[in-house]
Amino acid sequence: MSRKSGRQPDAPNDTQAAYSSPPCYARDFPGHFGEEVPSAEAIRIERLNALLEAERAGAKVLAILRDELDARAPLRALLERLQKDEGSNAVVLYKTIQRLGGAASHETGAFVHKTLAIDGLEARLSFLNKGQAWVVRKIDEVLTDIDDPDARRMLEEMRRSHVDNIAACEAVLGHPPTSL
Repeated sequence: MSRKSGRQPDAPNDTQAAYSSPPCYARDFPGHFGEEVPSAEAIRIERLNALLEAERAGAKVLAILRDELDARAPLRALLERLQKDEGSNAVVLYKTIQRLGGAASHETGAFVHKTLAIDGLEARLSFLNKGQAWVVRKIDEVLTDIDDPDARRMLEEMRRSHVDNIAACEAVLGHPPTSL
């Protein structure tokens, strides 16, 4: 039917005709259409790379927020500590991915642009905490698939640092502690 008139198009090439097709569910059936199905190891590396990109983004956001503050501002020291945690996590994730035989991503997550689009330090810190909580959830998901003891320890430590950093930000924001 034509969108404007509500009538059937007069000719097959009537440009006012609106056609739609059913949704494609091919992604729900990997391998069904002949494409290569990623191995469990490839999926683990992909998930670790998503964490790596998020850690890079967090480190970058925290550096920007920190640098916007006066050197004597009490919050600056906290942001400095959080930024170092994020940067250290990125380095350890990068090395872990390589040690596990994967190719470590060199990308930075979209979190930087999303955070900087928000006005005000308090709102940005609240959004940062949502990002840190997302990382905690993703670590929990990845941990179920990691057999390597060193990688497990690294992820568990990274999770603890995020939980602690969330609590520190919540205290600064004056919010009650969140449960993860």
